[in-house]
Amino acid sequence: MGTKARVIISSLAMVGLFAASSFTYGKSKKEYEGPPSLKATGFSVEDVLKVHNIGKLWTATTNYGVYGDPEAPLRFPSYEWPGGSGTHYNWEGRFWVGAIVGGEKFVSHADYGDYELHPSQDEEWQTWIYPAEDDFLLGWSGSNPKAGRMKSLQDSYVVFDDLNSNSNPLGVKILQRGLTWSTNDLDDLIIYEIAVINIPGVGPGALGGVFVSWCFDADVGTGADPSSANIDDLVAFDGYDGDDGDTDIRDWVENVDWNVNGALDGYDDWGIPYLLEKHASPSIVNPNFDQTMASPDGFFDEYTVIVDPSGPELMWHKTVDFEGPGGQTVNAVAGEVVVIDGETIHGYCVPRNTSFMYDGDDPTTPEYDAGERQNPAQPVPGYIAGRLLYSDLLKSNPLAEIPVDELIMPYSHMWWNWNSDPGSDIQKYDFMAATHVEAKGKRFMPHPFDIGAPEFDYRFLLSEGPFDNFNEGDTLRFVFASGVGHGLRGMRENLDNALVAYYSGSATGNPYNPTSFDAEDHWKVPVPPPVPNLVYSPLNEGARLAWDNKPETEIDEMLGRIDFEGYKVYRAKYSTENWQLIYACDNVDGQVKVINHATGDSIAFVDLDPLTHTLIDTGGMFLGEVYERPVNGLPYYYIVTAYDPDKLSENLLSIESARSNFMTDSESGAPLAVTPQKLYSGLDDPTLDELDIKVVPNPYKGTALFEARYEEKIMFTNLPRSCKISIFSSTGDLVAIIEHTDGSSTEFWDLVSRNDQDVVSGLYLYVVEAGKQDAVSGKFVIIR
Repeated sequence: MGTKARVIISSLAMVGLFAASSFTYGKSKKEYEGPPSLKATGFSVEDVLKVHNIGKLWTATTNYGVYGDPEAPLRFPSYEWPGGSGTHYNWEGRFWVGAIVGGEKFVSHADYGDYELHPSQDEEWQTWIYPAEDDFLLGWSGSNPKAGRMKSLQDSYVVFDDLNSNSNPLGVKILQRGLTWSTNDLDDLIIYEIAVINIPGVGPGALGGVFVSWCFDADVGTGADPSSANIDDLVAFDGYDGDDGDTDIRDWVENVDWNVNGALDGYDDWGIPYLLEKHASPSIVNPNFDQTMASPDGFFDEYTVIVDPSGPELMWHKTVDFEGPGGQTVNAVAGEVVVIDGETIHGYCVPRNTSFMYDGDDPTTPEYDAGERQNPAQPVPGYIAGRLLYSDLLKSNPLAEIPVDELIMPYSHMWWNWNSDPGSDIQKYDFMAATHVEAKGKRFMPHPFDIGAPEFDYRFLLSEGPFDNFNEGDTLRFVFASGVGHGLRGMRENLDNALVAYYSGSATGNPYNPTSFDAEDHWKVPVPPPVPNLVYSPLNEGARLAWDNKPETEIDEMLGRIDFEGYKVYRAKYSTENWQLIYACDNVDGQVKVINHATGDSIAFVDLDPLTHTLIDTGGMFLGEVYERPVNGLPYYYIVTAYDPDKLSENLLSIESARSNFMTDSESGAPLAVTPQKLYSGLDDPTLDELDIKVVPNPYKGTALFEARYEEKIMFTNLPRSCKISIFSSTGDLVAIIEHTDGSSTEFWDLVSRNDQDVVSGLYLYVVEAGKQDAVSGKFVIIR
């Protein structure tokens, strides 16, 4: 969003389940102060954000048509990937509904600074995320939140409408369920099942020319891009685009691992096709561009290819020879049936229908910084994307019944930069309908480089429609998959997995015969045991953990039985990422294969300890890897996962629960670290001259590793159980006084003076006093 000046609402990063009710909206370049519809009517609603954080992708979801949080990284995550990394891939996603009323164009929308969608007031409940404290299930039936069943490991449910808008409301209500998983194939995704209802008796009546759209202003790399996360992005479409471009007929990479080498070939380590010459800059060649590394496989790259013995025969797209299983040569002939190693291959092949954005090269900096690859500590390799998995238009035109040049697809893929932000309903509708002058006569706008545009601050708009004769009481249904993947390869794999998962469990539905989410069972995917409840507390150079036996007692809904084998304990220092496995136990008598559930690789074959529900971490060695003894004063986070056994007879591999049960603050939901420290006993009371009191870090350079997220504080260590700490400027002025009384050996200072002002850079002195003992003094430096 241009300059994107923003109001800081909270310094806490959101990684739990937290409702921010009636918050003040941040400012955009329009200097917006609040929703005009609320000001004009005086109508009070609760605009709420809650967070999906069960997988690797964390993001806020709302009950007013917004995806993510524009205040990231200062408030809640906004497509933070991996979760806990501090790298966000979105600024704000928005839901739009447009229609023709009396010959005029109207759009009800979520649009930063001008939100026209708000939670419905006639519902018995508003916004939920499950699991939560109340053990209820969510469903689509009526207004009872206990109706139906869980579809994912963490469902959200919201109901909102446009009735509180002063800008020509259409009288539509939106029911939206969010779905997330922790399993490896689905943990990079947020799925939304959406029903749009024309509410009887409150709007203009029957609606024509209806479009439904998802607009993502994705500032890729927020929180990690050292120059500017918003001005160096790029945008494109992955899927069939008719005559609007030719990228959809490329065959540069594998769609399926035909040669069974464990990877999709044709991509470099960043997930970028080797043959993509101008990937991130119109003037700089991709450093990994290599025409000899092409891996064609007879299918257009921008299609999902699903091998399924129960599906129809697959047909080749292109004529090409490539390497198949065992090094044999496969001869693909366009239009002929797919045969590999003498076997006719069955399955489905459909365009991806995906809009996406990624980090390009920042033209204002001298180095080639696409994906922030010059910063190995916090790169930004991800592609953020949105894919239409289902709409009622797709259902009415099954792909199996029409030729490739008449494929039904999203109606349009648009993009624009902040200079062209549509400020009126007419402009918004024209973008949805692909009639805006910026569409340049296309329904599927090509990559910016293809029309001479550079890297910049773009948005994408993925639209479906038009729906005519949308009468009162009618419902339109959609399934929208959003997510982040490692490069183009990871993005494609994740969204392909979303399509496969959507039709798992369907009796009649498949990609050629689309069925709605409420028409039959979907999302019948293997699920791990539930997450145990975990608590931990500090020790001197250690931590004490305890968890419950919930995973050992709950029945796996898919299997109809308890499915549990053991627990794993992970530890991370400083932040909730880079987890290290430090312990495991199981219910198996004898040696077992210990699996890295993130990769599926085997770590070791050992006899683990019997089941336990407690652990004292004082450092040590596990499976040949040393994990250090916790250091007093530093923050540590712990998670305990539950995992199930391999079920090879059922073609199911072992999976583990989400890595999400680190402790959180009860009010903000922010992660709670445990800080090992010496806790003095009555017989253990050293004098000041026996202690080596220190300030950490010294000097303080604007941040410290022990800070959870953009906090400002320093730590005094090796203190007595009770003392007074006085802090002075270099000129002798008293800056702050801290009373240390908790019986521990550490104390933090938030760098705020006794006059509630942030202290400035400079040299500071401290004096520690304890009773009648001689005081101890020292100095430290703050560099802002």
